Amino acid sequence: MHYETVRLLQDFISTKNEIFLFSSTGTGFMEASVRNCVRKKMLCCINGSFGERFAEVAESNGITLVKLAPPLGQPISVEELDGALRENPDVEAVALTHNETSVGLINPLRELAATVKKHGKLLFVDAVSSMGGTDINVDELGIDVCFSSSQKCFGVPPGLGMGSVSEQALNLSATATNKGWYFDFKVWEEDQKKGHGTPVTSVIPQIAGLNTALKLIQRNGGKKWYFDLYKERNRKIREGIEKIGLSTFPLKGSESPTVNCINAPKTMEGGVVYERMRQNGFELAEGYGPLKKKTFRIGNMGYIEMADIDLMLKTLRNVISSQ
Repeated sequence: MHYETVRLLQDFISTKNEIFLFSSTGTGFMEASVRNCVRKKMLCCINGSFGERFAEVAESNGITLVKLAPPLGQPISVEELDGALRENPDVEAVALTHNETSVGLINPLRELAATVKKHGKLLFVDAVSSMGGTDINVDELGIDVCFSSSQKCFGVPPGLGMGSVSEQALNLSATATNKGWYFDFKVWEEDQKKGHGTPVTSVIPQIAGLNTALKLIQRNGGKKWYFDLYKERNRKIREGIEKIGLSTFPLKGSESPTVNCINAPKTMEGGVVYERMRQNGFELAEGYGPLKKKTFRIGNMGYIEMADIDLMLKTLRNVISSQ
C-alpha cells in the first residue's frame, strides 16, 4: 500500500521525484526542506501566518533570512520577487506558501516558480491547503520540495505529511551537516529504495485514507473532476456570501479555491460569527492572527455536500441578520 500510494501521489502532482510519507504534519516537511537543503541564507515569501511559520522555522535553524511580505491580502508579485532575488543573489532557496489559509489567498505559483528558476534557486512550496484543491505540476514548475498534509484537501485525518523531493534537493541533503535524523531526506530515500517504506513507524490509517482518496478521484474522472468540484463548491460559497452582503478579504482575483476569508459585518466581530455558527451546528473557522476580530473563514476541503453549503449559508444569513 505504501508504494502504491507513492505512485498515485506522483501521478496526481505530476512528478517523477521521490515522494516521502512522513509520520508528521506538513510542518515537519517544512523544517526538513530547510535542514536538508539550505546552508546559510534563504528568502521567505510571506502572505500571512503560515508564511511567517516558514520564516520562524528557518530562523530557528540558524538560517539568515530575507523576507518578502506585501500587505495582508495581496499576493506575491513577480516584480517583487524578481527584485528581491536581484538584491540578494546569495540566497540559496525561496520558500512560498502557495495557498495562505490565514487570509484566504492563493499565490500565482506558475509565474513565481518561473522567476525563482530564472535566478537558479531552489524552490520550496508549502502546498498544505492547495494540493488536491488545485492543479500542481511539480516537474514542469521545477519545484524542489512540495509538501502537504493529509487533513486538508484529501479529507484524511491529520498525522501524515507527504511531499516530493527533487534530485537536486537529495544531493544537497547528502552533504548537509546538522540536519538531524528524523527528517533526513537521505535516510527516508534509503529505506524507501530498500523496500522498507519508512524508517520509522508509519501512520498506516492515514496512508490508507490517502490511498482511498486518490483512487476515488481516479474512479470519478481524475484530477479535473476533483478540481472542478472544488471550483463549484467555492463558487456556491462566494455567491452566497455576496447575497448576504458580505465580501472576501483578499485582493480580487487572488482568492483561495479551498478556504474563503470573509470580512465580518460592521456590527459583529468575526469571533462572534464563528461562535454563533458553532452554536447552530456549523464549524467554520475563526479569523487568524491580526485578522482574528475582522474576519471569519469558511473552508472548502474534504467531504462537503452542496446541500451542506446551502444550509450553512441559510444559517449564516440568520446569524448576521439577528444582530
